[in-house]
Amino acid sequence: MKIKLAMILLLVLSVNCFAQKADIKFYIDAWKVADTSQTHRAEETYDKMRALKDTCLLKETVHALYAYLDKHPDDRLKVRIDMYDVLSKKHYNLQLVDLDSAKLYHDIKLTHKLKDEQLRAELYTLYAEVGANNHLLYNLKAIELEKKLGIKHFRYIHTRYFNASLGLYHNNEYRQSINYGLQCLAYKNVPVNTWDSRVYVFQLDIIGASYLKLAKYDSAKYYYQKIIDTLSKKPDPVPHMQKLWLGIAKGNIGHALILQGHEAEGLALVDLQLTCSREVKSFNNMAIAQNILAAIDYRHKRYIESLKKWRQAYVWAIQSEYDIIEQKILALQGIADSYRKLNQTDSAYKYDRLYFNLSNQRVVDVNSRQLSALKVKIQFDDMQNSLEHINERLAQEKLIRNLILIGIALLSVISLLLYNRQRLKNMYKAEMLEREREIAEKEVVEAKEKINEFTRNIREKENLISVLKQTIGKNNSVNKEEIKTLNDNLLNYVLLTDSEWTKFKEAFNKAYPIFFSRLKELIPRINPAEERLASLICLQLNNHQIANMLGIGADSVGRSKRRLKNRINLPEDTTLEDYISKLND
Repeated sequence: MKIKLAMILLLVLSVNCFAQKADIKFYIDAWKVADTSQTHRAEETYDKMRALKDTCLLKETVHALYAYLDKHPDDRLKVRIDMYDVLSKKHYNLQLVDLDSAKLYHDIKLTHKLKDEQLRAELYTLYAEVGANNHLLYNLKAIELEKKLGIKHFRYIHTRYFNASLGLYHNNEYRQSINYGLQCLAYKNVPVNTWDSRVYVFQLDIIGASYLKLAKYDSAKYYYQKIIDTLSKKPDPVPHMQKLWLGIAKGNIGHALILQGHEAEGLALVDLQLTCSREVKSFNNMAIAQNILAAIDYRHKRYIESLKKWRQAYVWAIQSEYDIIEQKILALQGIADSYRKLNQTDSAYKYDRLYFNLSNQRVVDVNSRQLSALKVKIQFDDMQNSLEHINERLAQEKLIRNLILIGIALLSVISLLLYNRQRLKNMYKAEMLEREREIAEKEVVEAKEKINEFTRNIREKENLISVLKQTIGKNNSVNKEEIKTLNDNLLNYVLLTDSEWTKFKEAFNKAYPIFFSRLKELIPRINPAEERLASLICLQLNNHQIANMLGIGADSVGRSKRRLKNRINLPEDTTLEDYISKLND
C-alpha cells in the first residue's frame, strides 16, 4: 500500500513538473542581442531564473532551450544557453560536473569565432567560478576586458575585483590583493541591488588581513574599524553573523595593537574575538584568536598556559570547515616550542615532526597552486595561439582559393594600382616638401624685411629726435604744431617693451635662426638685457640708436657693451661689434 502511494505521489509530481510549459521566447529574444546592451539583457534573464523558485520548471526551461537550439543552431545562442544552465545549477545548488566546465571552455573558443569580447568577458567570469584552478587568471582576464569595453556595461564588475583580491591573497600576493580590493571598494555606490553587503565586509577583511601580513598595522586597524562602522550603521540581518564579524574586526585590531607593543589594550579585543567566535562555533576564528593568546603566554614564559592554548587551537583548526593550514602550523610550532621549554623533548620532537610535515605540505600546496596557475596560463595562451593559428590558416586557404580564381590578371591590376599609389604618394610627398621649403624661405624673407624695417625705423627715429632737439634749440618759443607732428611720428615706431621685444625676437629668430643659439653657447646664463643688446649690435646700430631703443643713456650702452665683451672673454684687439656680426656666418 505504501509503495502504491509513493508511486502515485511521484507520478503526480512528475505530471506537475511537465505540465508547466516553459516560456523560452523571452530568453531567446534577449540572448540574440549582440550590441553593448547584451549583458544587461542577459542579467534580466538571470533575474527571472532566480525568481523561479521551482527546480522542476527550471529543468523544463533548460530542456526547452536546448531543444530549440537543436532545431535552430546558433553559436551565440549556444553560449548563452550553456551559461544559463551553469548559472542556474550554481544558484539552486545543483551538482556541477566536469562536462559543465568543458562546455564553457569550448564556448570561450566560440566567442573568438564570434569576435565578441563582451560575451567573452562574461564567460571568463563564469568559467573562473566553475573551472578547476582557473579562479584567478580568468577573473583578471575578465576585468581586463570589461575595463577595455567600458564598465558601464557590466553590473557586477565589483565582484570581479573581489574575487581577484581573494585569489591574490591566497597566493600570498598581498600588495596586489590590496590593489584589487581597493578597486572593488571604489564601486560601493553602484546600484544597491548588485551589492551583497557581506561581500563588502569580506573585502574590508581581506584588505585588513593583507596589511597585517605586510606589517602595516595602522592601515590594518583602519580597515577593520571600517567593518565595525559599517555593521554599526547597517547591521547584518543574521544576528550571529553580526556578532561574528564584529568579533573578527575587533580581534584583528587587537592583534595589530599587540604587534605594535600595546599588549594590554590588544589582549582584551582578542579575548572578545575568541568569546564571539565560540558563541557562534566559528572554529577557524576560534583557532586564530587562541593562537594569538598562546603566543602572548609564551612571550611571558608561561609555557604551561601557552601549551594548553596552542593544543586547543590545533584541535579547533582541525574541526574547522575551512582548510586553515596556516593556523595548524602556528599551533604545532607553538606546541613544540612549549614542550621544548618544559624539557619534554620527546613530545617536542613529535610535534616538530608534525610541524615540519605540515609546513612542507603547505610549501608543496603553494607551489602546486602556483604551478597550476602557470599551467592554466600556458593553456590559455595555447588556446589563444591555437585560435589565431586556425584563423590564419583559414585566411590563407581563402586567400589561395581567391588567388587561383582571380588569376594572374588580377595580380597585374593590383601591382599597377600599388605602383600608381606609391607614385602618387611620392609626388604628394615631394610637393609637400617643396611647399614647406617655399613657406620657410618666405618666412625668412619676411622676417629679414621686418628686421630691416625695424632698423630703418630706429635710424629715422634718431633723426626725428635730432630734428626735435634742433627745433627746440633754435626757438625759445616752441612751435606746438611742429612738435606735435614730430611726436606723432615718433609714436609710429616700435619701442622695445616686453611685448614688442617678444615680437621682435620671434622675427629676428626667423631671419637669423642660429644667432641666439650661438650666443647662448658663448654665455650659457645670458640674461634678456644682454640678448637685446647683442641683437641690436648685430643690426649694426650705434650707441645712440641702441640707447634710444632701450630707454637708457649712450654711456650705459657703452658700459653694457664692455660687460658683454668680458662675459664672452674677447681679446682686447677684437671688437665686440665685429665678433657679434660674425655669429650669423
